[in-house]
Amino acid sequence: MTFDIALGLVTAGIAIFSVSLLLPLTRKKHYVMPLALFIMIQAVIALEPLVFHSFHYLEVYYIALSGIVWMLMMPSLWLYIKGLTATYAWQWQKKEWHHCWPSLFALLVGAAILVLPDSSQVALFSNSGRELTAGFEVTVAVLILILLLIWPIQSALYIYKIAGQLTRYRKDLKQVFTDERNRALYWVNAALAFLVMSWLWLLGGLFTSLLETEYDTSGAIAMLVNLIAVWLFSFWALTQKPAFMGLYKQLAQAPIAMISSRVKYEKSAIGVAQAQRIAKKLDVALQDEQLYLNSDLTLYGLAEHLHIPAHYISQTLNQTMNTSFFDWINRARVEQAKKQLVSSDTSVLDVAMAVGFNSRSAFYKAFKARTGTTPSVFRKQATHEIVDEP
Repeated sequence: MTFDIALGLVTAGIAIFSVSLLLPLTRKKHYVMPLALFIMIQAVIALEPLVFHSFHYLEVYYIALSGIVWMLMMPSLWLYIKGLTATYAWQWQKKEWHHCWPSLFALLVGAAILVLPDSSQVALFSNSGRELTAGFEVTVAVLILILLLIWPIQSALYIYKIAGQLTRYRKDLKQVFTDERNRALYWVNAALAFLVMSWLWLLGGLFTSLLETEYDTSGAIAMLVNLIAVWLFSFWALTQKPAFMGLYKQLAQAPIAMISSRVKYEKSAIGVAQAQRIAKKLDVALQDEQLYLNSDLTLYGLAEHLHIPAHYISQTLNQTMNTSFFDWINRARVEQAKKQLVSSDTSVLDVAMAVGFNSRSAFYKAFKARTGTTPSVFRKQATHEIVDEP
């Protein structure tokens, strides 16, 4: 057994095990369905070295199936990301069927491959030296070429869509939450990067190495990179929940489109005077009630506490106070942390938790963004300044 076959079997095993855990969840969590399909596709791709090395009688069937699998890969990932970042309980809808059209074309190409005579299949996928002569052989070859051209274009478009969706999603998070931890989906970027790297090695020889039994090191590297990508998707996706899941009801009443800073508020009912009154209430709530100490505070929780519509608060923050909910709360937390760092010997982690941060990393990131230094360095500098005062 070669190294790439072993890696492929491990990858397929991880993928199949993950799918077995995901399938029971699909009844209530519909966004999991495209994820299960995506991971199952990775299992099929990972078995390529084994099929071409040990099961030659399955090679043509595998090639016929491969087009469908590759054409479904990025649409399934896109639908998973769409469901994961949705501000509503995502479900499959009829309008999503257009994502399947390329895979239907691949199905037709696969069927055409299977109905070819054995001699034509050998001529098409091997180095037999026989030229394609029959009209149907040439037609199938052209269809395969078209399929190979469609896939990278399709993949590039979906990667662009995913990148844009994640960018908008992360901006929207800052309109609602004060902590991006376990919500920002940065692991998707890493997993997608590994997946793309594996394509560079795998796709090139997929339809041209039918009769080859020896694989060079590039095949092993491709399978190793793909293994990492599948592990990342399987590990993180099994524990990842939609960030807005607990706020679907509130978001239905005040959608992200109403509270996002990306929206211009021309038609808003709130005026300048009312926005200034809301700004004063926000400052009082922040300073006197110290609501920022609540690590689970959300925009909708604040709106309920103050009895002010969430989109009014968001508009006031964005337009009148020139900030976002995320930055406004974390700025107050950092200011409180600065006081505690100077006035006490409490550990940095305890200070972070005391002022409302959920993690040390989030505290360090917010603190450095606002002070230009780390909490530890700030404490040392502030202590020296106090000691040096006459």
